[in-house]
Amino acid sequence: MTAFPRGFLWGAATASYQVEGENRASDWWAWEQEPGRIQHGDRSGRGADWWVGQAERDLSLAAQMGHNAHRMSLEWARIEPEPGVYDPEALARYREILGHAAREGLQISLTLQHFSLPRWAAQRGGWAWPALPTLFRAYAARCAREFGGLVELWSTLNEPSVLAHGAYLGRRWPPGLGQWKAYRDALTGMLIAHAAGYEALKESLPSARVGLVLAMPCYDPRRLKRRDRCVAKVHDWIFNGNVLEALRTGVVWPPTSLRPIRIQGLADAFDWLGLNYYGRYRVRFSPRAYKAAFGRHVQDDPIRTASSDWGDVYPEGLTRQLQRLARFGVPLYVTENGVFGSEQAAYLREHVDAVAAALRAGVDVRGYFWWTLVDNFEWAEGWQTPFGLLALDRETQARSPRPVAELLARICREKA
Repeated sequence: MTAFPRGFLWGAATASYQVEGENRASDWWAWEQEPGRIQHGDRSGRGADWWVGQAERDLSLAAQMGHNAHRMSLEWARIEPEPGVYDPEALARYREILGHAAREGLQISLTLQHFSLPRWAAQRGGWAWPALPTLFRAYAARCAREFGGLVELWSTLNEPSVLAHGAYLGRRWPPGLGQWKAYRDALTGMLIAHAAGYEALKESLPSARVGLVLAMPCYDPRRLKRRDRCVAKVHDWIFNGNVLEALRTGVVWPPTSLRPIRIQGLADAFDWLGLNYYGRYRVRFSPRAYKAAFGRHVQDDPIRTASSDWGDVYPEGLTRQLQRLARFGVPLYVTENGVFGSEQAAYLREHVDAVAAALRAGVDVRGYFWWTLVDNFEWAEGWQTPFGLLALDRETQARSPRPVAELLARICREKA
């Protein structure tokens, strides 16, 4: 049994749009209404009723289960429903939620933007709109002033690579542009926004610990053949490597840009890094897959729905990616890790073991957050992927703990 360090954070994660409900000013609300966008025609609807009082109840349940931290996000569309216009009621509601978490002894890791955007931003191209990073900077500064006394860990953005691929290179998420140029513009725009948001938060709150949350699946060759090894490295560079290099040097390289672009203030603009990890992709060379950099993902037993593939369950990959991020020399947090279905408890046990292996190897890991606290609206999958520690009855809004909730509670209590 491995004992975890004193002060290690244990908890779960949520995202505002996925649990709050009735986020009508968001780009995702409009997207949901279009036929065929969401599996089974699902809608977020009331979500998990966080906006009307259930947030406090769920956070109290988390504290009762032994959690000492929670990762959550703000809904930009609620706070700034029109450019430069801030909603005092929304700001007050978030202060209520954050204040309740503090009273329950939960340290909050707060993300400023978790995928969803105000509709006014999406209508202008979302992250492909050159003006949006400047507006994000102002939004970050306002959040720092409003919530500075209630938050210790801040992150600017959640998973820039995932959003760039799903919404700008792909068509599954809004704005669904499906263009390489939109992908390049959006990913570059998000990196510029991160640097701007980091600066704004540090100016307002010099003691704030500000990070960025990255999704980093493993990409391994399907076979030992050189072609598979090469294309796996290409896929890793496109999704993981180019963002890591940009954070290290401040320079964005192809294919994110047609030529190297230096972003002022980006290099080392983080006090910590968050890792979202779910699984591994096995990559096989295919000359027909030219739109996917000549590689197909061929998994053995993937976590998959009709529209998404999280890859094979591969706990060792979590250790590997933590060791990879350790080269930056900053504290690390596993900000998302989880699975839906009957194997949740085994998945949690194996991945906590993987974190322990990273700690034994000298990696400075300081927290682990399960995805997610309560069943939520999982983007294009709708309500078809119940990741929650707490099962949600959407008709009654009743919660019931799954076996994985008790296992995580035991880990929290024993700190081992």
